[in-house]
Parts: sequence; C-alpha cells; structure tokens
Amino acid sequence: MEIVPLEVNMLDGLTIRAGNNVVSDTSGHSKKVWLLLAYLICSRERSISREELAQLLWEGERRSSNPPNAIKTTFFRARACLDALWQGAGHQLVLHQGNGYAWNNEIPLTLDLDRFSDLCTGNGGLACWLEAASMFGQGFIPKITSHIWAADTAKKYLKLYLSAVKRALPLLEQQERWLEAADLCQAAARHRPLDEEFYRRRMLAFIQLGENRKAAHVFEDMSQLFLSRHRAMPSEEIQAVYRRALSNENSPTLAPANIMEQLEEEPERGAFFCDYDIFRALYKLQVRDAERTKKTGCIAVLTATGRQGGELSKHSLDLVMANLRQLVPPLLRQGDAMARCSVAQYVLLLPRASFENGQMVCQRAVKAFGRQYPHSPAAIRVTVCPWKTNMK
Repeated sequence: MEIVPLEVNMLDGLTIRAGNNVVSDTSGHSKKVWLLLAYLICSRERSISREELAQLLWEGERRSSNPPNAIKTTFFRARACLDALWQGAGHQLVLHQGNGYAWNNEIPLTLDLDRFSDLCTGNGGLACWLEAASMFGQGFIPKITSHIWAADTAKKYLKLYLSAVKRALPLLEQQERWLEAADLCQAAARHRPLDEEFYRRRMLAFIQLGENRKAAHVFEDMSQLFLSRHRAMPSEEIQAVYRRALSNENSPTLAPANIMEQLEEEPERGAFFCDYDIFRALYKLQVRDAERTKKTGCIAVLTATGRQGGELSKHSLDLVMANLRQLVPPLLRQGDAMARCSVAQYVLLLPRASFENGQMVCQRAVKAFGRQYPHSPAAIRVTVCPWKTNMK
C-alpha cells in the first residue's frame, strides 16, 4: 500500500490521520500508549533509549519487575493502534534502533503544534492570533497531562496561547468587535480562572454591547470563584466595572416608568441578600441616614470554623456556607441585608437592631443552624458591632 503523509494534531486531544484513516485518544487504548506516541512524535529528530522511555512511562509508579518486557508490551500496543492507519503502519512508523526506539522521520508528517507556535510567535497580526486561539481548545493532549513531561509541555503551549490572546484582545476592542472579544475572554478564563484581566475585559465588552446584566453576572460568578479558590474578593478596579454595569450608564436616558420597573423587586421573606460591594453601599447609606435621624443599628459577622476552632475542609466549608445562605435570610427582617464578605464569613446589616437585639438575632440563627444540621462539623462564631457614626 502507498504510504500517505501523516497529519498529527495534539491540541485538544491526540489524533493521527492518514488519508481517511484516523486513530485518536478517544479510543480505548491506555494513557501510556498515547503518552508514548506523543513523546516519540515530539522527539522525532532523535532515538530514545529504553531507560529514558522507562522513566517517562512509569514516573512516580512502581517499576515493573521486568522493564524491558513491559516496554515491549507498550510498544506492541502502540504499533497495533497505528496499524489502523494502513497495514503494517506500526512497524513502519515506530523503529527499533539499537538500545532504543525512534519515530520514522522519513514519512512526511505535519504537526499542529508547529503551525500553532508559528501563529503565536510571528507578526501575522490579529487574524493569526485568533486562528491560534481557535486551535487551542483544551490545550495539549488533556488526557495525559497527569504525567510530568506532558504537563510541562502543556504549560509551554498554554503560555503561547495566553500571549496570543492578550495580543489579540486590544485589537478586537479597537475594531469594536465586542462579541468576539467577550467569547475570547471566556475561553481564556477557563485556562486562567484567577486572572482578573479576562473577566474585566469580558465585562467591558458586554457593557459596550448593552448587555449590562450579562456583565454583572460575570462579576458575580467570578466573586464566588475567587472566594472559594483565592480566598479574597476581586480587586477594586473590577468592582468599579461591576458598579458601572449596574448603573446602566450606556443608556443616555430612561423613562421614569422604565426606571420604576427596573427598581421593582419581587417581595421575598427576610433579609435582602446581595453582593458585598452593594452591601458596602447600603451600609454607608444607612450610616449617613443614622447621623440625621439619630437611629442606631449594628453589623454582625457570622464566621464558619471547625468545632475545635480549626479550618474546615473546602467541601465542608462550601456546604456550610450554602446552608447558611438558605437558612439565615428568612430569620431576619425585610429591611436587613446579608452578603458574603470572605470565603468563610457572612456579614449582616441590621439597621433597626440595638447591640443586644443584634446578638439575640444572631444567636437565634446559630441555634437554628444547630437544630437543622446537628451533625455538621462546623461551629458558627458571631461578632456584633454597633454602627460607627459621627453623631454627637
């Protein structure tokens, strides 16, 4: 049979194509087979010793009692996989050379990684960077990135991808291609979930599109992610973009009837639950009013800890915080507010409660939590603080 040039893709999974015949890592072969084939192709300019291959295939694992035989078995399976390309392809593509093995470099091969690298590092401009971004998908062969070599290779190409994205975004914005910019930011954030730049640019793109609610949703989802993984609120810069999205400043004017419609709220029992940035604004408003009316109020903080004062596991903490989110608001008054201010804390705004009443309200919530979740590993610590005002 005439040998057909190979087309190999390693981004978003491994596929090897010869004409109409394809083998890919979606089939049932083991990860070691795909790791071996990827390593041979990426190192196709040289022969690889048995010792190097053994270190690659069994890194961090208990070595076989008969390493040469184990390597032969893995090569047998890899060659059998390649035979789906054409009869005898396995032995033609993977050569045994002395004390090692090599990929047959005489058979023509095109590799998507080469094209991707050229697009990312060249000066082809926006079209090239967008093409590179569209090629990347989930990155370098996600199925094998638990192995050190594959993980290091994946980091290399991820760095190129992020560089291309960050070069492309300002140009998309200059050309007012806002929807493409928003989509590109969303894809990039999957690979760098704690990089604020992608969220900020996506929010700004939605604002330019008049999709302020979508921009706000981006921030709200991001805040929860940062609290659970980064244990911090997003920066003030991106909070300012969030306030801009909520202000709907893209619209030059609104009819009073539309304003009232936007301000109307479906009645809910208990406290108003909101983002922490909004909570801070509500608190400032209440304190300003208290300076005029001489009314007092208080702030309460509910902190989730382990029963012995230690930290909870991430799973337990997430569950406790979700349970508090559902349990506490109905126990508070309609004029109260509640927000999550850190990964393990909620803050309550109690504008009509004295210090003593605030303590009673919080203890009622703690007791309700204990009754409803008697086997929870968490303890809820309460701190109540009177408002600080300039009243004399």
